[in-house]
Amino acid sequence: MRFGFGFEIARGGSDAAVPVVPGQSLTSFALTPSVHYHPNSQTATLDGSSRVTACPDIRGLAALSGVNFSGTTIGPVQMTDALGRRYWRFRGADALIVANMLTALSARAVGVFMVARVHLAKNSANFFSPRYSAYTDDASNSSYSGGATLRQVVTGNSAPWLYGAGIGAFTDAANGYRAIPGAQMQVIGVASRTTANGGQRIYVNNDVASVAQSGVTSTNCTGGLIGGVPAASNGITLGSNAANNSGDFFDLYEFALWNASLSNAQADAIATAMIGNYAIPAIDSQLVLEGDSITNAIPTALATDPTSGGNMAMILTDPGSSWLPATCRVLCRGQSGAQVSDLVTRRDAASTLAAALMPGGAAKNVVAIQIGRNNVSESNGKQNSTQFYAALVALINTAATGYLQRGWKVVEVVNIAGPSTAVTTNLIAGEDTIQKRLEAIRSLVADTANHLPNPTFLTDCLAGPGQAYDGLLNVLHLYDVTVGGDSMFRTAADAQDAAAGYYDNDFTHLRLVGQQLMVSGGDTPAYGYGAIL
Repeated sequence: MRFGFGFEIARGGSDAAVPVVPGQSLTSFALTPSVHYHPNSQTATLDGSSRVTACPDIRGLAALSGVNFSGTTIGPVQMTDALGRRYWRFRGADALIVANMLTALSARAVGVFMVARVHLAKNSANFFSPRYSAYTDDASNSSYSGGATLRQVVTGNSAPWLYGAGIGAFTDAANGYRAIPGAQMQVIGVASRTTANGGQRIYVNNDVASVAQSGVTSTNCTGGLIGGVPAASNGITLGSNAANNSGDFFDLYEFALWNASLSNAQADAIATAMIGNYAIPAIDSQLVLEGDSITNAIPTALATDPTSGGNMAMILTDPGSSWLPATCRVLCRGQSGAQVSDLVTRRDAASTLAAALMPGGAAKNVVAIQIGRNNVSESNGKQNSTQFYAALVALINTAATGYLQRGWKVVEVVNIAGPSTAVTTNLIAGEDTIQKRLEAIRSLVADTANHLPNPTFLTDCLAGPGQAYDGLLNVLHLYDVTVGGDSMFRTAADAQDAAAGYYDNDFTHLRLVGQQLMVSGGDTPAYGYGAIL
């Protein structure tokens, strides 16, 4: 029997095999790292909230601390996945301090590799940074200020590119599209070298983007930070874990650093060793989840997920699950307050994710769009269903820039139910509440009786029979998900049913179990996100 990727259990008899879980043991490298951390095989010190306060270095050099200079715990939460492996969850404002025994660190002669899952694809995240560019003691030092050695950077509305310090993977025009981390488990890394030694190599698994040397020239750095960047006076600049909107959100399974200028062969071997240990397959496709705060899974009054990993990209790629192929990169791009116009801006931005296509055509590049709640509300877009529909069609089908024209397969996810809050602007008959507008939009994009796309919607997007994009536009009928035969996302009454446990008390956002239901589809799996691929 197979559970997840590469998890074999033999049954019966005295020769039954012992379960082997990929990554349960630390990775063995031909070239010994300078520092090495592996939560599953180490015993970290935790506080009462399972936050890491200390952990030794496997190499015995530079231990980790999850407590800052003022005595405040800043460490990540230690958790255990469905395959029994411990990992550390960084939730935006969490970080670990690498002790100052890590010395003589050069910005242009260092390799950083980690096995991680990145929660969000809409904001920047710092994975590792040196702490001091010069250090004598805690009172006499200079904080490093060159930008994290390895980080994810979103500039404006760009894709979430991996960067080596200040140099983005997108500068490799041929291979940069692969250097975008997702929610699935992957190896990410950088081998930073001088131009003479080959510049930087940025990794996602065995895929490499070759970019220029770091602009940082510091050669005698001390200490480091995982999940943050240094500030003056021994401080640490952290993000925020409020609203999943900023900060360093990632799950860390293993981290290793080489205080050396790695050759191509050495860096490749490091990535290959981690890939083999965790049985990580090559990425050959992608699913992008576009939308607003419903997709983003923001924590609100009842929806608060204190460990932050409750968005659908994380649920779809949870270790041990089988919603999607393990070869699929999954990116959560939901943004609080987003309307269709915001998705158009992201689609057409410089260094856009919409242009970072995997080879293989539209079948390998799928974007799922759940948008509209902010468009139709009186406090935001004030659009009626007709106005919204025109904007949605243009998002999908616009000469040269539409998702279809750019080479994507599009899944229009019909909005979950919302509140019966009144609307008063741009009124048309039968649409005097938010929910009634959402229901009218539902009818414009879907044949709700037969659970098919509305033929007019297909035609308007040039995706009808015989048209240019025939077969590349589908509709996910999320509104008809049921549990125990009862609808959960269809009506305003569903949104107000606190006892069911899915909605928050704002009748818009979902609790963690609601996010999970959007993925599974409940009794109707064909209507959940897990059925998209």
